[in-house]
Amino acid sequence: MMKIFKTQRTLKDYLSSIQGEFEVGFVPTMGSLHQGHLSLIQNAKKRCDIVVCSIFVNPTQFNKVSDFTNYPKDSLEDIELLQTAGCDILFLPNDVNEVYQNEEKVSLELGNIVNVLEGEHRPGHFDGVIRVVKLLFDIVQPDKAFFGLKDFQQFLVIQKMAKVLNMEIEVLGCDIIREDNGLAMSSRNKRLSNIELKNALVLQKALHHCKNNFGKIGLQDLQAECFGILQKESEPEYFEICDAESLLPITEESHSENIRALTATSIGEIRLIDNIEIV
Repeated sequence: MMKIFKTQRTLKDYLSSIQGEFEVGFVPTMGSLHQGHLSLIQNAKKRCDIVVCSIFVNPTQFNKVSDFTNYPKDSLEDIELLQTAGCDILFLPNDVNEVYQNEEKVSLELGNIVNVLEGEHRPGHFDGVIRVVKLLFDIVQPDKAFFGLKDFQQFLVIQKMAKVLNMEIEVLGCDIIREDNGLAMSSRNKRLSNIELKNALVLQKALHHCKNNFGKIGLQDLQAECFGILQKESEPEYFEICDAESLLPITEESHSENIRALTATSIGEIRLIDNIEIV
């Protein structure tokens, strides 16, 4: 039976009682769970003895108040899904202060990866992500933490944060889970109409066009073509072909063997992100 804790103190007390006996895996979420989240639970269960999940809609990482207000929430359904998935512990804080009450402000220099792509288009977003994930890591003190690679840049940022702060936590990225039609699973998908769901497939069209034509035409032309594909069905913010470690744009003359294309676009009022490994 999954144990549910609503305060830092009770969760910490329980985890400290089993510390050292079991390897703890952690899956932080903002709720509105889907199969993508559950796949993280499954990965954690394979690698760890105890799996902790948190559900906390973090206000500091939203750029628009409306996005925070409209973010889908259904704790009862989420709890049922987690129990079915075999999660051991759920941290379900009562309010924002329950997470932020013991915050010690830390200034971190994480370099380029927080300033480009999502960092450029959503100023302050990663400040909020770093703040809340550090707090949750401090509360849970896991051995391993699991994140979906749909938010590829977020995964890199958290991985680097843990390294810079010398946290003894292994930050692991897990494969993107997709709908049968190829659309990356996201809590935001619930807010799309049937027509918008169909239009959202344009992300996959653009990403696969990039992968299939990489090396066949010039990078600038390829990037422009992919951006143009997105424009047919959506309002794109960016489409970038980057080094998968630094997120620096690659060039014709020099690039690594680890390349990823990342994109963000809006379908109606809903902003979606996705990415694909190129090589």
